[in-house]
Amino acid sequence: MIAYTYRKMLKHLVVLIFVNALFIFFIRIPKSSHVQYDMKLIKQPVRDIIISATIISFSFAVFSVILIALIQWNENIPVVIAGFFISVGVGRQIFATAMDAITTNMNSFLSSWASILHLLAKDRMATPEWSSIEIQVELILYGEGLHYELPAKLDRVKPDSPQVSKYLDEHKWELEYPHSISGEDPSCLAFAQHATKQMRDKLRTYDQLLEVQQRSGGANTVVLIAIGTLIWLLS
Repeated sequence: MIAYTYRKMLKHLVVLIFVNALFIFFIRIPKSSHVQYDMKLIKQPVRDIIISATIISFSFAVFSVILIALIQWNENIPVVIAGFFISVGVGRQIFATAMDAITTNMNSFLSSWASILHLLAKDRMATPEWSSIEIQVELILYGEGLHYELPAKLDRVKPDSPQVSKYLDEHKWELEYPHSISGEDPSCLAFAQHATKQMRDKLRTYDQLLEVQQRSGGANTVVLIAIGTLIWLLS
């Protein structure tokens, strides 16, 4: 599945870097008012995600260094050295941007399901089980940089509406829940308990990927580009 992740990352890079750069001042790109995510990306192993981003960033850095060396090697060695630092720095930033294709999807996925569980727990009987779920969901929703975003089908729907249990039954596979879901309280409670556990597992993966992304595009990247720029200016 590395090929799928690789393709989606490249598409994300093209849209984020080139399309937005060209049209941000001319065309306002419409965005969906409801949460959207790609389950294929969300289910990718961490190893495949990191490999795909590494291939993209490493390929760019190597290509840039070789191109600069071929053009400037016999004319200006300091420019080649500057190009090396800048290429490596930009390559690290491209790695972080490629990872953004995954972390953005996971953020939307977690935001959506945390919002759904919050809706499900809302106005339920004040039992210890439902109170525990509501507290866990609020900690996930407001403590992990997520947003309250319901899917379009559940927007402005009341918690006791049959639409809620219908949506849960149709999308339970996203959280690997094997049983059917009805509107009855025991059925919803069983799903909610399973869902909170699955979301905590996904949160650990999300935090791991976010840490890798932030570390790659942090201060080290700026330092590399700054060193390369300084050498270029002095050459």
